[in-house]
Amino acid sequence: MPNNTHLQPKPAAKPAARPPRPVKHSDFSEEYMNHVVSITLINGTVIRGMLTEARKFWLKVIVDGKVHYINKAHVVEVTPS
Repeated sequence: MPNNTHLQPKPAAKPAARPPRPVKHSDFSEEYMNHVVSITLINGTVIRGMLTEARKFWLKVIVDGKVHYINKAHVVEVTPS
């Protein structure tokens, strides 16, 4: 029967987490962040509003006080207004 009275070493403390890196997309979305833009969709619809956030696949645009999430796959053009 093994003797389990030996103290086990405590696991090492986890290193402090790094602060998150700023996200930089290859679509230049950081250049028009927090600006009023016109977004043309593949069906010809033009949405004009404040671009507040950009993720890998989505744009968050505020139009007349309402939040719109736009899938980037449907975007043809983004132009500053």
